Amino acid sequence: MKTNFVNNNIKLGLAMLAATTLLAVAPSSANARVTDGPKAETKAAPVSIREVGNLKFKVSVNQPVDDRVVVSIVDDSNNKLYYGTLAKADQAGRVYDFSQLADGKYVIEVSYGKEKVSQSFAIKTQVSRVVLARN
Repeated sequence: MKTNFVNNNIKLGLAMLAATTLLAVAPSSANARVTDGPKAETKAAPVSIREVGNLKFKVSVNQPVDDRVVVSIVDDSNNKLYYGTLAKADQAGRVYDFSQLADGKYVIEVSYGKEKVSQSFAIKTQVSRVVLARN
């Protein structure tokens, strides 16, 4: 009788250890997304900045201009992470991928001539965990 009690406790302990181990090593996934950015589209003068996918923004000039169009990406510490120009052929739209940026707040700045348009957004990673095995 005592042997059965000990065996049952050992089995229960091993089962609990296995379940705890499964939960501890269960894969987790992290999805970064823009939490504060253009909901649909930001239009000012002839410039459009809109989110076209997960962490991707499209910058386009609605009415092409002859001036040089400068696009820059700035973080919340005012460090310029990107600085480039849109060629006239790219003024219809160029997609910028922010999937490599760390969590934080950023600003897309588009300027041409005397005009300047900016759109701020924040990137936040959300982690979700799943259970693989259940009894």
